[in-house]
Amino acid sequence: MKRNLSILIACICAISLSAQSAGINFLHGVTWTEAVTKAKAENKLIFIDFYTQWCGPCMNMAQTVFSLPTVGYYYNNTFVNLKIDAEEGEGVTLAKKYGVRSYPTYAFIDPATEEIVHRSSSRQSAEQFIQTGKDATIPAQRSFYLQEQYANGNRERAFLINYINYNHSVYARDNVQKAFEELLKGGAKLTDPDIWAVYVNNISGMTPYLKQVSDNYADFCQRFGKKAVDAKLAKETTYGDLAAIEALCDYEGKDFNCKMIRINNSVNAKNYDAAATQIDAMIADPNVDQQELISRLKFIARLSYKVDELPDAWFYKCVDYLRYIAYNQKDRDDAYIHQEYASALEMVVRRMNDKQAVPAYIIASPTHGKTVYNMRPDALKAKPKRK
Repeated sequence: MKRNLSILIACICAISLSAQSAGINFLHGVTWTEAVTKAKAENKLIFIDFYTQWCGPCMNMAQTVFSLPTVGYYYNNTFVNLKIDAEEGEGVTLAKKYGVRSYPTYAFIDPATEEIVHRSSSRQSAEQFIQTGKDATIPAQRSFYLQEQYANGNRERAFLINYINYNHSVYARDNVQKAFEELLKGGAKLTDPDIWAVYVNNISGMTPYLKQVSDNYADFCQRFGKKAVDAKLAKETTYGDLAAIEALCDYEGKDFNCKMIRINNSVNAKNYDAAATQIDAMIADPNVDQQELISRLKFIARLSYKVDELPDAWFYKCVDYLRYIAYNQKDRDDAYIHQEYASALEMVVRRMNDKQAVPAYIIASPTHGKTVYNMRPDALKAKPKRK
């Protein structure tokens, strides 16, 4: 009997741990008053994810971030969690009470006063979202404190860093840029480790700071490592003026970015033959990172915009590129690539008339990359055959 009871307890614990590891445990079927009472009893803030049923970023966060064990572990142990549709039932009143005007909105409520103490929003990475939760528990890092202090003239270095990090998390780019400029005017230098970290994580684009890094490339590499410096330079020159990028120092990823920009320029100029020649050369080049090429080629080859205006040759080239992506992208669980390829094949059928045959390239084996289209991950080895 005792043994059976022990087994039962172990099973319950295992199920409980499994449920907790699945992600954020949102309370369901409770009233606002019940949630407040629970939060008071547990001495926790209330976290509310205000969403709507038509909000794409809301669904993305629910599927890719809220469901992660690391996110669930932090939020389940720190907050009483509610997921509230801002357009249904009690959610309408609560959304109005807490000034919700965009979705998703993340509100952190003090149950003792029922006042909002921290607000965030937008699509965030798991790391950003955990930091958002941590900021809610630290009065000096809460959104309302940061906004009030900045408005009152606080320009201390540590404060401005917190202010920049918060505004970056909610995509307030103008606030980020202005505060970063104030940080440097106050005596901070781009070569300071804490300022470099702020720059890498929060400032994007072809800014004067990027040129400063390029002009002093050896110094920055010595301070922060060539890999980190090259990664920042490559990231910020993914798009931009080709001449300005070519004028920068040499770094890992520069040649690739310049080639992709030339391809984009050819497509924008409707010089499709030149674009196809360049893309084909990169696909055939064993020295090109094909996964990076695929990630950029997705946007060049997509056929969802003004497809009827495309000449046949470029249309079929794009279908071929979408096949290459669908066959060869390592993330086999990315449904987007398969949906794009399936849609492209449907467009091929619609584009054909009774006198046309199926294009030969669709039937023939691919020239480059994998020759078989399946969902098998690259890392999964074939099962040995029995002898």
